[in-house]
Formats: sequence, structure tokens, C-alpha cells
Amino acid sequence: MKRIFKLLVIVLSVFLLSGCETETKDKLTMVTEAGFHPYEYYSNGEIVGVDVDIVKRIAEYLDLELEVKDVHFDSIISEVRSGKSDIGAAGISYTEERALQVAFTDNYITSNQVIITKVDSDITNKDTLHGKVAVQLGTIADSYITDELPSIELVRENKFLACIEDLRQGKVDAVVMDELPAINLIDNTMVILDEPLISDSYGMVVALDNTSLLNAANAVIKKMKDSGEIDAILLKHLNTEEDKQNVKEEKTSNIFTKIGDRFYRSVIVDGRYKFIITGFKNTLLIALGSVIVGIILGTILALIGNFHDNTGKLRLLNRLAKLYIDIIRGTPSTLQLMIIYYIIFGSQSVNMLVVGIMAFGINSSAYVAEIIRSGLKSIDKGQLEAGYALSLNYGQVMRYIVFPQAIKNILPTLGNEFITLVKETSIGAYIGIIELTKASDIIASRTYDYFFPLILIALIYLVITFTLSKLVSLMEKRLKNA
Repeated sequence: MKRIFKLLVIVLSVFLLSGCETETKDKLTMVTEAGFHPYEYYSNGEIVGVDVDIVKRIAEYLDLELEVKDVHFDSIISEVRSGKSDIGAAGISYTEERALQVAFTDNYITSNQVIITKVDSDITNKDTLHGKVAVQLGTIADSYITDELPSIELVRENKFLACIEDLRQGKVDAVVMDELPAINLIDNTMVILDEPLISDSYGMVVALDNTSLLNAANAVIKKMKDSGEIDAILLKHLNTEEDKQNVKEEKTSNIFTKIGDRFYRSVIVDGRYKFIITGFKNTLLIALGSVIVGIILGTILALIGNFHDNTGKLRLLNRLAKLYIDIIRGTPSTLQLMIIYYIIFGSQSVNMLVVGIMAFGINSSAYVAEIIRSGLKSIDKGQLEAGYALSLNYGQVMRYIVFPQAIKNILPTLGNEFITLVKETSIGAYIGIIELTKASDIIASRTYDYFFPLILIALIYLVITFTLSKLVSLMEKRLKNA
């Protein structure tokens, strides 16, 4: 147990020392949700767009280097409020609730929240809006319809593209979203109604106490608006529509598109394979790191419980271990990830991969503890007594008699836990980790096609899990023959 504890301290120390970074004043961190063309989107492996160009000007004004983070839209306010990022921009509208959490800059763009329907829909204007309506979670459309149109049944999605897919598949009657992304996303089966639901203005957000950044942002925004630079930037990004045209031509000319064409557009064009490679690497790193942390922590917890069951000692530690296991198993892994990122490391700049490893490792440890504990209990007590009769102490009995047999019993279950861990890494996108599922979202946001990226990533997950299953089976056979 001493050796295991020392190893745990070393591993956790390495993670923390490699992941914790001191806040520096030479960098301006922007947080956004990069699926909102033309305001922010991916091109050539980088996040670009109207908002990014404006924040670049703010960074230049402050003589800082710009860093851009991509998270879910509903996480942007939390990122800025907690100090994880300096400024948030993603077509964010002013609301009183948001203003209690963050400070808003002056508005820099005015836009319309439009209604999108099928061509043959009986919804012809905002007064006839009814049924199910899809919106992006946390947007002004979400807030407005919730407050002003309670009879509407809202379908809240994390992405605008998901809203459009809902309409395409007939799951909803309409979509309400920003006009410019709507123009880019619709196909020839859909129409944008002439009358917008509401008009809206966008601002950027900073922490309530960061008045220096707020003043700098307002000064830059005013200068860019007065000179017409923002309008020029908007026109520039509106003209980058090659992907949209390709998709529309495909859908109108040949509904049964060739796999080779979809592969080329989803993987090769614009260097999109880089996202898949990055996602693959991050998924494996997080899963491997998490399983190390989970096994070390889980083994300690299992040994504490087993030692107490056999000797009656360590009563307090055993209670704490059980409480830990109950809490971790009783709360969602997504919630644990958010707590570690926004609360435990709320005031520190920490590498997101390290946060993912710690969060998933802690979550896994509770399940690993129960797996190992059940394996230890499966060994007949007579073997423990025989070991004691041979003058072996508890540690020696566990090391030479119990553990070797228990490992054979629990290896398949531990293998399944590792496979589950690989798939659970997909929730890392909530804090901006680019893993495989996030890679598919990024690709879909540019190709306007969910089907092929999702199928491709599913196949990659299948290959990973199939390979792991085979490796576990080989290890199991070797242990049985040993």
C-alpha cells in the first residue's frame, strides 16, 4: 500500500505540475463556440470569423497575443466569469440575467432572429408560429420564446446545425436562429420567412471587474464601426461559402452521393483530417491517463475496504472510502468534469487534458474500486487463513496469494471499464477538449453534413474498442495459461 500511495502521489504531482500554468499578461484569451458562420468557424485548422477579427484588433490595441478557445455556447459565460477566459464572443445578446454575471461591451452588430420552416409549412409569419420549434441552447431565441411564447414546445440543441437537421427530418415545425448562419445552413427544402421574430444586437462579454479590458474593447469597437471596418470584415467572411455550395449541388444533383466525395470533403478539404488526428490523440491520452489514475486510486480504496472487512481496522478510512465511492457513482461524470474545471481549478489556468484525466480518472476509480473489491472477495477465505498459517502478514498474503488470483477474475471487467472510459471522453467537449466527437462537430459545422462525420468517428471508436477487446482477451488467455 505504501508503494501504491507513493506512485499515486508521483503520478498526480506530474499531472498537476505539467498542467498548471501561471497566468501571464502577454496573452488575451477569447472563448467562443466555433460553429456560427460567419462570426466564428473553423478554416485550415484555425478558428476564424468576424468576432475573431474584432478581438484580434482588441489584442493588438493591448499589445497582447490572442488565444482562442472553442466550447459549448452555454459554457461561455461561465468561462469568462470564472476567469478561465478574458473575453467571450459568439453572437451573444444582452439579457438582464447575463448582465448579473458578466459585463457587456457596446454592441457591434445588429442581426435578426429569423424563422425557418419547410417550403410547404403552414407557418407563414411570426403570428402563426406554433408546434415544436428548435433553438440553440442558451441563445436569445431560447430566452425570448421561453418568456414570450409559452405555448411553443421548445427543442433545445447544442448546435445550430442540429436544429436544421431536426427540421430536415421533420422532428420540429420550425427553427429560430440568427439570420446570417441561417442563410448558410438551409437547403432548397427550407425557407426563411420575411418577417423576423425579433431584432437583436450582439456584444462581447468580460468579467465584471475587468474594466480596463471593457474600456479597451469599447474603444476598438467604436473605431471599427465608425471606419466601416466591421462591415468589411462581415462581407469578407460571408464570401467563404465553398462548402455550402458543394453540399447544395450534391443534394440537388445526386441524392445518393458517393462515399469518396463525402470522404474528400469531410477529411481532406481544408485539412480537416487534422481535427480527427488531434481528437484521436487526445481521446487516447485522456483514456490512458484516466485508467492509470483510476486503477491506482481504485486499488487503494479497494484495499482499505478489504483490510477493514478482514481485520475490523481502519474503520474511519473505510467509511470515507465508501462515502467517496457513493458520491462519485451517484453523480454524472459531466457534472464532475464541470466541478473540477470551473470550481476546483476555477482561479487557475490548467491544461484541459490534465483536467480531463483527473475528472475521468476520479470517476473511474469508484467503479474500479468496486471491481477490485469484488475480485478480492471472490477468493476463498481459507486461502487467507492458510497464508496466515504460513506466517505471512496481510500484505504478503494479498501480494502472493489473493491478488494474482483476483486479477484473473476481474481482468475482463477492468477491460470493459477501460473501453467505457474511451467512450466517455466524448463529454470533454464541454470544456473545449478536441476529442473525437468534438472533431466530428467541427467538421459538420463546415460541411453542413452530420451523417458522414458521425459515421466516420463511430467507425474509429469501433476500431479502438474492438482492438482493446482483443488485447484484453489475449491477456486473459495468457493469465489462464500462466
